Amino acid sequence: MKKSLVGLSAIIAMLSLAACGNANNDATSSANTSSNASSNTASNTSSTENTSNAASNDTSSTNAAEASAEPVTISFMHFKSDVTDGIQKIVDQFEAANPTIKVDVQPVKYDDYYTILKTKLAGGDILDVFTLNAGAQAKLFVDGGYVEDLSGQEFLNNFDADVLTSQATDGKNYIMPLNAGPIAVFYNKNIYNELNLEVPRTFDAMIENAKKIKSAGKTPFALGWKDGWPLGMWIGRDLPSNTALAANKPDFFDKLETGGSKFADNPAMQTTLDHAQQIFDLGNKDQLGLGYNDVVDLFAKGDVGMMYMGTWPLADIQKKNPDLYNTGIGYFPYPFSNDESLNKLEFNPDASLALGSKSQHKDAAMKFLAFMASKEGGDAWVKNTNTLSYVKGATTDIAPALNDLKPYFDNGQLYNSQAYMSKTTIDWTGQLIQHLQKMFFKKETPEQVISALDDWVSKNHK
Repeated sequence: MKKSLVGLSAIIAMLSLAACGNANNDATSSANTSSNASSNTASNTSSTENTSNAASNDTSSTNAAEASAEPVTISFMHFKSDVTDGIQKIVDQFEAANPTIKVDVQPVKYDDYYTILKTKLAGGDILDVFTLNAGAQAKLFVDGGYVEDLSGQEFLNNFDADVLTSQATDGKNYIMPLNAGPIAVFYNKNIYNELNLEVPRTFDAMIENAKKIKSAGKTPFALGWKDGWPLGMWIGRDLPSNTALAANKPDFFDKLETGGSKFADNPAMQTTLDHAQQIFDLGNKDQLGLGYNDVVDLFAKGDVGMMYMGTWPLADIQKKNPDLYNTGIGYFPYPFSNDESLNKLEFNPDASLALGSKSQHKDAAMKFLAFMASKEGGDAWVKNTNTLSYVKGATTDIAPALNDLKPYFDNGQLYNSQAYMSKTTIDWTGQLIQHLQKMFFKKETPEQVISALDDWVSKNHK
């Protein structure tokens, strides 16, 4: 995606327009992924005043008062462990501009992140800054009193108002938008050209391509479902997309929360289970024994046709196979439906930043957030994590493969499947993963999977 790509501000505007239009025609929507967060007020007037003052400081330089200040260390726990080295480079850049502040970076695998975060905060551990997903998870932490209210902080002016509104909890900004990106399908252009394959616009066309790749003796899909989140990421987009758009049930997950709907009554469930089995059957060997890093390595070798993923693997692919990175891979929207008109580009928020309400170093933590909200911080995030930044004016120059998505950005052909799950706190993805694994090995039928999910919801969510 070169700099000719429209800015992220324009992207968000297009998402907003799409959401408004789609409310009437069941097309697409844009909003936020569910997540955790919460907020306590500062413990005394002094800390409140310090917090307010910190927001207005210029994070790119250290003034005389800062130079004489006592060094402090703030903790930063995040779930972007797939780009640990890149985030460390961003932190190094912040520390160089703020020599009196050190950052104790604590990366955690996403699968374990929220369990560990809840345990730490409930146990009295103090975290200065941590990542959250916007939505239902964020509200849980807000309601628990663990997150500082950032509303009115000067650095929030560096984000579009629509973004702030979409990530607000109860009308207030407890989290700071950080990054977003497409979730789509990387494909090997060399294999596609060799077999005269066209970029698929429907699910069946993608499967036909996969079968031809397999017949040619190559692996159609790179799958690493040992880690729960890659499979959960796919499920969590195929099912809501088919539910809201193909089956025309945009309020299904809202009703699931209140007991007003069942998986058995949703035709998209059978569609998603069928999709899952087809993709599994056309994947690499031992996909339930391989994790995220394993499949990135597999795809980077150049013998795999397709890999469904966000932009996160690009840095590793560039390092491991520069030729493939520069000219050998493309990127197309995941075609969840056989109705080509529905298959727009999935564009999702990813990480947002929260400030711990019990932080003892709120001045320093606010400076860290202000840096991340600056153009310098936004550019550093794009450069080092290969995702887009919500910061106004941040670069969009990520990788050659992203050029393939330019028409979708230019034409506003974007949507966010997570919008259809923004109100539910039911973790159906974790349950579905367990039953899918049984289905893959013929230990459960699709009908049994659906029945088991409904039973689980009825027993655990009264």
